[in-house]
Formats: sequence, structure tokens, C-alpha cells
Amino acid sequence: MNQTQQIQITAYLKKHLATTGDIHFKAFKGGASNLTFSIKDENNEWIMRTSPPGTKAKGAHDMHREYQLLKQLHDDFPLCPKVVLMCRDDSVFEREFYLMQPINGIIIRRQLPEIYQDADLSLLCKELIQVHHQLHQVPTEKLQRFNKGSGYIDRQISGWIHRYTRVAPAQDIAEPVIKWLVNNQPEDNRPYTLIHNDYKFDNVVFDRKNNSQIIGVLDWEMTTIGDPLMDLGCSLAYWFEGTDHELLKQISMMPTYLDGMLTRDEMVHQYSLASGMSFDNYHYYYIYGLFRLAVILQQIYYRYEHGQTDNQAFKPLGMVRDLILKQALDQLKT
Repeated sequence: MNQTQQIQITAYLKKHLATTGDIHFKAFKGGASNLTFSIKDENNEWIMRTSPPGTKAKGAHDMHREYQLLKQLHDDFPLCPKVVLMCRDDSVFEREFYLMQPINGIIIRRQLPEIYQDADLSLLCKELIQVHHQLHQVPTEKLQRFNKGSGYIDRQISGWIHRYTRVAPAQDIAEPVIKWLVNNQPEDNRPYTLIHNDYKFDNVVFDRKNNSQIIGVLDWEMTTIGDPLMDLGCSLAYWFEGTDHELLKQISMMPTYLDGMLTRDEMVHQYSLASGMSFDNYHYYYIYGLFRLAVILQQIYYRYEHGQTDNQAFKPLGMVRDLILKQALDQLKT
């Protein structure tokens, strides 16, 4: 965000939020999708969310959709951020953005925070799954605008395949995974729920005092109504465990592979206990989650490769994409 844009946003906020004193902007680092900034005046702080520059996949980075979802969701699921303001005026900023109240606490990213060094890590895992199940129990009557109706599994499989083919690399190893997903698609017979589609440690906030309690869930840009086990599969795709290949643990964005963390099987068992669902084989949903993650990585890498962003953090994502696809290929053999 350049100085001219900051001046324009400052004037807009003074008009709509009656801000006081100087406005200070700070970009949050590490995001690979939507961009996030902290905005502070003398008395308040807000979090600004906006889309990245460059070409976007159809339906991606829809700030107004995300704002409307959070606005309608907060009463029934207060762990989501409370939105404050939506700006759709291109003269203020080159892209739409919205503001929300911050949720301050502990976020578990690549390195385990010091506060958890001697903690029972299984409690964090169980809390993560419990809140995921709570999210799946949210009433959806007010959220039907986000429901595309029956056929969710088929839409996801065909949709992610289509997205991948649009940005597929020249040296592509995904074909066996794609064929397997198409040929082994399960029946779409579960009741649909609200699903987050990006639910993982680095998108939840733990309380600083009761540090095994989640007080916030972030990053709702891919939320919709659909099959909860597809949502669980998306989460499991990020869950590397101690017995996985060493390279997967090295690229992991969260320390899920550490001793004391639950395994994928144990996480699924915890979800089964919370939901009352009985399912012995989550294989399909996990492989779907891995393929979907590979597509997301390739979409980001494609932007970097074609000069739509110069963020050097995206440079190794082609290699990461292939590691994820190889994990999916290995799962086909089990």
C-alpha cells in the first residue's frame, strides 16, 4: 500500500468512522491469498482485508461476499471476526476492502509458540476439532445465499480440476490423482452444513490466559454450505504427522508433526466422537484435500511465474505443489 492510498483511506475512515488523530498502517506478512493490514488511530484498531493485485480466479477474493457472510454469521458463531465497514469505492483504494475488529491472542504458525513448550499438545488438537464441529453445527437458515444446492461433491471435484487445468505446469504429475478422484467419488448423501474450507491452526486464535481455548476463527474467504467431511479433508491436507516424509515436515506451515500432536487418524476419531458420525475410511476426503491444496499452491505460483506478483516467498511453491501431489499419489497406493 503506497502513501497516496494511505492518504485516501485515511480520509475515508475519518468520514465514516470519525477516527481521531493520526492513522497508522501496518501490513501483516505471511499471507499467500488476501492481504491484511492493521489500521490504528489514537483509540482504536481495525483489521483491513483486501484482495491481492493481479489476475484472480473466478469467484476468488470476493471481499463483499466475505463481509456479508461475517456480518450474518457473527450472532450464531461469535468466534468469527466482527465486521465494521465495507468499502466498494474504487476511488478510495484500487480494490474493495472491509474492516473488522481484531481478535488478539496466540496463533500457532510454523514454530510452536514458547508458551506451549511443556504443554499437553493433544488438548490443542482436541480443541481445534471441537470448534470445527461447532462450526458445522451453526444454523444455516440466514446463510442460504451461500448455498448452491445439491451436488456439492461433484461441483468441488470438477471445479478444482478445471481450475488446475487453467494453470497446470508443463511438467504435470497430477493426472493419476485427478482420475482417481473422478472414478471414486462417494455418494453425496450427508446433510450439508456451514463449512470453512481453510480451517487449521494458523487460522484460529487461542486465548493468552487459557491457552488451550480457541477465541477466534479467521480467514473466511472460502466459506460456503456443503459436505462437512469435504471440509475435514481440506483441514487434514495441512496436517503432516511424525511418520510423513521429512520434506513434508520441512515445508509444513504448522508444527502438527511434533510429538504429542494427534495423528490424522486420531483427529478423525475426535471428529467422529464430537459429531456422532461413524466412518471408517476418510481416504477420499484426504486425497481431495491434498489435490485442492496443490491447486491453490499452483494458482499462487502461476501468478508469481507470470509476473503478476514479485513476492519471493512464492518462488518455491512449484516445488511444494509437487510434494503435496506426491503425498496424494502415495495415498492412492494404500
